[in-house]
Amino acid sequence: MAKQVLYLSYDGITDALGQSQILPYVLGLEKLGHSFHMISFEKKETYFLFRANIEQQLKGTKITWHPFFYTKKPPVLSTLFDLKRMKKKALALQSQHHFDLIHCRSYLPGIIGLQLKNEISCQFLFDMRGFWADERVEGKIWNLRNPIFAMIYQYIKRKERTMLAQADAIVSLTNAGKVALNELYPDLALSSKISVIPCCVDQQLFNQENVLKSNHDLETLKKDKIILGYVGSLGTWYMLDEMLAFFKIQKLKNEKLHFLFLTKDAKELVHTKAKERQIAIEDITVLSVPYQEMPSYIQYIDYAIFFIRPTFSKQASSPIKQAEFMSMGIPIICNAGVGDTKEIVLQHNAGYVFDEMTLTAFDKFHFQDLSFEKEKTMNAATTIFSLQKGVETYNTIYNNGHA
Repeated sequence: MAKQVLYLSYDGITDALGQSQILPYVLGLEKLGHSFHMISFEKKETYFLFRANIEQQLKGTKITWHPFFYTKKPPVLSTLFDLKRMKKKALALQSQHHFDLIHCRSYLPGIIGLQLKNEISCQFLFDMRGFWADERVEGKIWNLRNPIFAMIYQYIKRKERTMLAQADAIVSLTNAGKVALNELYPDLALSSKISVIPCCVDQQLFNQENVLKSNHDLETLKKDKIILGYVGSLGTWYMLDEMLAFFKIQKLKNEKLHFLFLTKDAKELVHTKAKERQIAIEDITVLSVPYQEMPSYIQYIDYAIFFIRPTFSKQASSPIKQAEFMSMGIPIICNAGVGDTKEIVLQHNAGYVFDEMTLTAFDKFHFQDLSFEKEKTMNAATTIFSLQKGVETYNTIYNNGHA
């Protein structure tokens, strides 16, 4: 049954995350008959770069996009200002379109969605993504010694319980996150309304058979080197020091090893850390690549790596890079304690998982230790991470209230 949906996101559709983890799902759901009004908050630099591309993709669809510019300063007050704008716009749209469902991506839109559910009486989907407040604390963004952040943390955690209790449906990125929710809130009997949808990937885009060989520098590099590759941002959660330590140890075993970073972060960050570990800069390549071109660069990676801090909140994390690497049949080297990553890698022979992040463990590792079956890995990616499956699960939730 087609639904009239209000989609609320505090992330930008023009962000890399928005282009990979918001827009493809909404476009897929629109093809199944649903119509959307999307409110998002865009960063000016990405908005002006990608607005035309997004508008072209939305042309001729039943998706209307209402972008606002994200306000960064002053802290806290700017967020309250943005949320006020989100709610005002949502109420104005509701008076015209009478939504059947409010789809809220993460906590801040969830707070607005909860208010709207109680004011206009429609279904509320809490697409929680992860334990957002705990991520802010564990990522050292909020220091609880600061009374303002302590108060905000307690407020969000109270809202977390209310949103979970009143949501008509809940989406968790991982099975580990679902288990954690049930352990945290046993009195809410959440199991029946929690669906698990990991970060999915467009397997038409991230597909080695569909990627043409490119004439960039990696073609030459690939002929002489074994490429260890990392994709994505390097801040907060990603253990750059440990990844460089691993590389240095393995480089001593095989001088052909070369470390490739595909990241929007400044190459100086990587170079500075490399110099601290006495790693030669010529053994590292750092490139900034548009999202749509990423597969044409990933195809040159021999071994993919990502080390993520294994904290409480990371139980609910689903690294999109895992889905991309597995879809392209590239073996993964990662660590335990992050969502369902370990279980998926081991169950489907997709690579190697470190239980301990120590120099001793890194030294014991040899690339031949990898348990890797390319076909099994790619089949698992289709079963677990395909965009089509994610869209179908959301469609079931839209129609039935749960998957």
